[in-house]
Amino acid sequence: MTTPLRELFPDSNTSSMTSVGFGLDIRNAAGSVVFSTNDITWNQVDMFLVNGGQTVSRNYPILQGREYLATQLLINPPPLDRRAIAHTITRSGNIVTVGGGSEQAYIVVLMR
Repeated sequence: MTTPLRELFPDSNTSSMTSVGFGLDIRNAAGSVVFSTNDITWNQVDMFLVNGGQTVSRNYPILQGREYLATQLLINPPPLDRRAIAHTITRSGNIVTVGGGSEQAYIVVLMR
């Protein structure tokens, strides 16, 4: 049995929402889908600090069988008097290793 959207969201403008079998599409005023429950989103697993010259390895069993993405955000502006080297981020199984950089950085690990 399908419940009409106007009953599920009585205080919402349901003209921008459409039911899609086993999900929900939310559309903008132009009719383009801006969110669908059929989409797979990136979820944050961790965020941690790595100092310049430091190597850090972390084990994430939740990454088993999943796609992952890791990025780094430098905390301070790059120095003008020397070369700044970004960290290398690698994954082997469930272990993410970060190191080899000369600058302090936040590491963000995502999965889907």
